[in-house]
Amino acid sequence: MNDATYVQWSRYTQPVLILFGTFGAIFNQILFHRRKLLRTASCSLYFRVISINDLLVLNIVVFTQWLNDQFHFDLTVRSVWHCKIRTYATYCLYAISPYCIVLVCIDRFCRTSKYPRVRTIATLRTAHRLIFVIISLICSLYIHILFQFNIIEVACRPSSLSYYHFLGHFLIVFYCLLPPILMTVFSSWTLILLSSRRREQIKKYQIKTQLLRKRRFYRDYQLIKVLVLYVSTNIICTLPFSVLILLDVYQTNLVENPMLYIKYSVLLCNLNHCTSFFIYTLGTPLYRRELIRLIQSIRKRFRM
Repeated sequence: MNDATYVQWSRYTQPVLILFGTFGAIFNQILFHRRKLLRTASCSLYFRVISINDLLVLNIVVFTQWLNDQFHFDLTVRSVWHCKIRTYATYCLYAISPYCIVLVCIDRFCRTSKYPRVRTIATLRTAHRLIFVIISLICSLYIHILFQFNIIEVACRPSSLSYYHFLGHFLIVFYCLLPPILMTVFSSWTLILLSSRRREQIKKYQIKTQLLRKRRFYRDYQLIKVLVLYVSTNIICTLPFSVLILLDVYQTNLVENPMLYIKYSVLLCNLNHCTSFFIYTLGTPLYRRELIRLIQSIRKRFRM
């Protein structure tokens, strides 16, 4: 593979990702806001924040990447402050979605707990607070980028080799390893608790499994199903980037021209920000049913 092949891949894949991802994120916003069954779940607020972040990533970060790849239109090499702020915003925006997914995992874990005090954590009020805290923490953790990026040899890059190695280790820990580990731990634990809770309810009420669909329990089960699909997609899309960053930082020489392969892996990371709507639609009957009802309600309004 070479730069010409990468440019071709970028030319045809990124506009498609931006188009479909923007459509999906807007539909997610409408659906999670308008449908009461979804709106009242605390984890829906996290999904809405993820959709907003996806819109920003696709229409700011990915679009400017595409302009640079195809037309060499890069404002970061014309202004030092644009270099610093754009790089800082890029890293922060890429980090927000994974940690919001972690919050969803924790929210669903609390929601399925048998302890009432733990279940009270899974509320919309708590969700608003946690979102503010996690975004503030991410912006604080990545603040060093503003001081360490500069225009060097007509490119926006780290100001020193030592900082580049630090940034590589930083990304490995806080972007590549920590979010997937937390996602896996809490989502697996939640599935175990949910399975146990489901058996207890069936035994307690002595009703058929089909009747559980009419209970709020069914909604929680479907939202956890969405979560598992989301976590799996996130890990698949970010794993190649994680491995390549690791190889580049430790200079293993197992891959020739690692920076080129890192560019390809970033294209895959971008895919992660346009798949949410299609994961929900294809993965869960609850989401499909609410989407159909939303479309039907819109059609009735236009007929009136």
